[in-house]
Amino acid sequence: MRITDFLLSEKKEPDTKGVTLVILTGKKDSHHPKNLYKTAGKFQSKCKERGIKCFVAYSDSCYLQKDGEEDIWTIYNSGDDKGFILDKDKTVVLTRKSVANLKFSLDTLSQIEKRDIYVVNSRDCIEKCNDKYRTILLLNDAGVQCPKTALVADQDMLDKAIDKVGGKFPVVMKTISGSKGIGVFKADSMEGLKSTLQAIWKMNPTTEILMQEYIGSDGDIRVHVLNGSVIGAMKRLRISGDFRSNYSLGSEIEKIKLTDEQKEMAILASKAVGGVWTGVDIIQSGKQNYVIEVNSSPGTEGIEKVTGKDIVGKVLDFIIDRNKWVKQTREVGYIETVTIEGFGDVKAKMDTGNGSYCAIHTEKVEVKGNMAHWSHNGKEYSHKYVGNKNVKIRGVLDKYDERPVVNLDVTFGGVTYKDVPFTLVNRSNMSTPVLLNRAFIKRANLSINPQRRFSVTLKEDTEEINGLLKELNEINDLEYAWLEKNSERIEAIKSRSDYYCSLIRDVNIMIEKSGLYGGYVDRNKRMLKILEGK
Repeated sequence: MRITDFLLSEKKEPDTKGVTLVILTGKKDSHHPKNLYKTAGKFQSKCKERGIKCFVAYSDSCYLQKDGEEDIWTIYNSGDDKGFILDKDKTVVLTRKSVANLKFSLDTLSQIEKRDIYVVNSRDCIEKCNDKYRTILLLNDAGVQCPKTALVADQDMLDKAIDKVGGKFPVVMKTISGSKGIGVFKADSMEGLKSTLQAIWKMNPTTEILMQEYIGSDGDIRVHVLNGSVIGAMKRLRISGDFRSNYSLGSEIEKIKLTDEQKEMAILASKAVGGVWTGVDIIQSGKQNYVIEVNSSPGTEGIEKVTGKDIVGKVLDFIIDRNKWVKQTREVGYIETVTIEGFGDVKAKMDTGNGSYCAIHTEKVEVKGNMAHWSHNGKEYSHKYVGNKNVKIRGVLDKYDERPVVNLDVTFGGVTYKDVPFTLVNRSNMSTPVLLNRAFIKRANLSINPQRRFSVTLKEDTEEINGLLKELNEINDLEYAWLEKNSERIEAIKSRSDYYCSLIRDVNIMIEKSGLYGGYVDRNKRMLKILEGK
């Protein structure tokens, strides 16, 4: 079998059964609530054709509500008592441009993301695209060529800004946010530039302006990128008597065959803003290509007209396939406090390297029939015995420890995760009583910051640092024992080396974050070298 045939045979079939769609959009006409913008309306119609349940949520007035005691959330439009259930296993939310217009709408989107719902595109992507200067910085970081750009916050910055973009007129000026060519103008002289900016700042003194070098061209190229692949492109010709080329402003459009460089630039630009489906605008001057903007909510009317492609259908095919879902993660510290039903709050380490089961400390465990009887912090517990799990013993080749498994409910970040498998093991030589594995981290959509502890739960304080330093001071004689070659004392301490190494690393991070007790850091590092045998 050829390798291409093998890869195709391994491709997963689309998983679309029961998937529902919520379109988060604005109203085109407030007097006619069902008069949607064209692309939102196309998605609604396409869902109706395919028998997909679809709900239109108006971004300026919809809200989320938890119904009943179960973790079931419903999205409602103002004045609508029925609403639509958001199910993390079934629902996908498609966001449109109007979401970026109001902080209220963005906050509603954040609530949806927190409920573990797949969103296209995320709030993070929308905000990156909505801030044109931030977009340029991200594109530069990704190695994507853009026009020379400067930020102008007041008139005193004009001279330096002009020098930065090439030192000559004309220049292009844009408001930081805006779309469809609105808020974009060309200045042919310093006098014209100043008078236009003075008018803008008189209406709103806090308006920030982006200045870019003017690149002469007969239009620009709009490229639709979906999950790292180009699905369509069109050329938008410059409007007669204008330097802009937006289709929404009346620009003529035509087919175009992209070069490999243009495809690559568009894909890199979409990835730079974290987009799933984006519209990337490229301007061409001679042999040079420049990305000028990335749109997190591209329209489809023009692109479908000129290419003959069903862009809405392609996007819908992708977003309703659960196999394609990559949900928005939330950054947390590598140690956080979680709540385990029956135990209360416990300190847990997030271990991205653990491909086995989660683990919880027990002093003793006994399996009788279908029940596991075990103790934790001196208290006795009984849970249904699920089975055993062979776990590789760290640092010992081909040796495994057979551990009983029970299911426990874990609550973190306001969400309860039912029936999480835990192995029961003595963790007295570890820094935390609970270890959460990669499967749980993925299930909870977490991103682990290895430099932070208690990022979203308990806050570090001097009392905890003092307690841990006091514990470390119990082995304060380690350096002396090492110098004196006191092997008996060294071996006694090294019998718990895993615990002390972990403790030292944690304490040093806490010290550096707090700015307290800095003198202990070097001592701790020396002890760590001895324990690690360096």
